[in-house]
Amino acid sequence: MRVELTADVFVDVGDPADQFDPTDLYVLLRCFPDRRHDWVTNYGVVAAVEAYLPKHLPDLADTYVALARDAMVQQAWTGTTQQRDLVRVGRADLADHSADLCRPAVLVVENSSSDGGFLHTVACALRHERVLTALERAWLEVHSAGGSGEVPRVAREHAVRYRRLVRVVALLDSDSLIPGQRTPNHDQAEKLAAEEIAVHVLALREAENYVPHRVLAGIGKPKQASQKLSLLRRLTPQQRGHLDMKTGLGKRKPEAVEKQKELFEGLDLAVQLGLHDGFGKNLLERLAEYREQLTERDFATLGDEVVAELRTMLDLIASRV
Repeated sequence: MRVELTADVFVDVGDPADQFDPTDLYVLLRCFPDRRHDWVTNYGVVAAVEAYLPKHLPDLADTYVALARDAMVQQAWTGTTQQRDLVRVGRADLADHSADLCRPAVLVVENSSSDGGFLHTVACALRHERVLTALERAWLEVHSAGGSGEVPRVAREHAVRYRRLVRVVALLDSDSLIPGQRTPNHDQAEKLAAEEIAVHVLALREAENYVPHRVLAGIGKPKQASQKLSLLRRLTPQQRGHLDMKTGLGKRKPEAVEKQKELFEGLDLAVQLGLHDGFGKNLLERLAEYREQLTERDFATLGDEVVAELRTMLDLIASRV
């Protein structure tokens, strides 16, 4: 996150009642050298840092003074969009912000193993260094809700642990049976957003619908996998995006069959039979096995809009890190 410490944080005040615990400042400052957060400064702040730190933190003063100066230069080249995305920390709220900014951000998913693996694999393929670094250094923790219906509750449990800055993101499947269908998960997302919890609802049905063909080609015996993948390719992007990739067309509930009647109308019998059973329930685990092999091009085969959405998802997560 981009963090500005106002100049009054670095001012000695004679009134004892106005003193604050300098540990809160020192802990927060340690977040800047390793780029956990980006320090935003200006001339007034740099001057205050130059006067304050040599007296109170002499061993590290030179390091932080140089960092403050560099940050001021970087700020001069920052676009207006980035300038709006700023956390301003003053003397009065230093303790609260220090606590919030120095604890990990949280991503709540249905299952930390499968959905967490999905996130990590997508971040690798799209080379989203901010998210990858956050995962590697534990600046971002992925927490399992134990079920899609529990994601909002668990997200709220983590949100209340922050004092001022809620650094929680919830990732939800849409569970949409047809394109554009609004589901209860969209309603939950609106409620969470009103509570300052960031939410991304997947545009396609589930995370499994984002598994690239390259991964699907490795599921099962080679000849059968090739045949099934060939049939899958005959679906339109809308059909593929809302097919139950795990169980296929054969195990749909009656309400799903009715809802998807128009979507899958006229589907060739060979496709219906070939996709009757789907690709299995461990698709996201198989996806994670390809983490070091997949590239953006693999996800682009599902459509440019898919890559754009995944980048939006990663950027949203990164904004809370």
